[in-house]
Amino acid sequence: MLIWLFMPTGCRLIDDDLSVCGTESDYLVNYQVRLTTQINMTIDEKLSSEIEKPIAQALKKWSEPIFSGHAHDLDMSFYSLDGTDELKHHQFEIIDAMRKSYTLTIPRQDYMHLAVVNISDNKNVTMMGGQQAATMYLGQNAADTLPSHNTGVYTARLPMHMTEGVNLSFDVHLYMVSCAVALVVQDSTSTANPVIERLILTGTASGFSVKDSVYSFYSPSAIRAEKVRDDCYAAVAFPSRDAAPAAIAGKNMTASGSLWQLSAFVRLEDGTVTQTQLTFDKPLKAGTMEIIKVYMKNDGSLDTKDAEVGVTVTLDWKSGTTQELITG
Repeated sequence: MLIWLFMPTGCRLIDDDLSVCGTESDYLVNYQVRLTTQINMTIDEKLSSEIEKPIAQALKKWSEPIFSGHAHDLDMSFYSLDGTDELKHHQFEIIDAMRKSYTLTIPRQDYMHLAVVNISDNKNVTMMGGQQAATMYLGQNAADTLPSHNTGVYTARLPMHMTEGVNLSFDVHLYMVSCAVALVVQDSTSTANPVIERLILTGTASGFSVKDSVYSFYSPSAIRAEKVRDDCYAAVAFPSRDAAPAAIAGKNMTASGSLWQLSAFVRLEDGTVTQTQLTFDKPLKAGTMEIIKVYMKNDGSLDTKDAEVGVTVTLDWKSGTTQELITG
């Protein structure tokens, strides 16, 4: 995922000696944006059987607006590299394409460049603190539960040394800071016509520092998954931690010791609700989609053949219920 920046004007680049280029001159910057992902390959690999192909197609359609590489908007900030971290130039462009070329005129000097893609229409995440590079932050809205993120956000960071040497061409790598989780219900042994009423993702980050490329977990929210079809639910969010905090590392897989969790609430015909909590110690990484396959039992509980996934079932679930059964 690249942005190519070229600076061909303002002085003659055929000269090796660039001292003739005045520091007060402006230079044209040409951007080309190309964002690519391999989510469709992941879906095809995980949902490859004939019976799974309709699920795969529905999941591809659902994920396309997030992972297609479409860039709606590009927010560009250029900060001084002289120690003041001062914002020298800011520009916002609507791109609406996978590739787009346009020109930007900025004075020639050394910059720390930060870029954010697809933030303007994101209903869950806001960009803040942009007056300095060190404080630019993507913060998730504060709430107990939030809907699935509706755009895939990308960021980039690059020191741009324009006052030295002859190389005035820069490659700026854009990395996705979002990820996705999909729950697929395969063969079901239930005859009670259960319905998944809610699927909640927890354990994901609440913010992201753009310059340092570091996620924060200060005020995490539960993320509510969307129904893709009756047998598939999915959510987009920030990633999980890479490793459990030292205080809980080494414990058995529980809701508190796992890296991230999925909680499914299934309503049976008699009106009761069965809660199944799936816990994971494998990190949920940016730019990826994790596909979790489960099957549903007659009591509305979910289980999986993956021995590395923890399963906690609460029958006749009510708020405050503490009954637990752990398998897996």
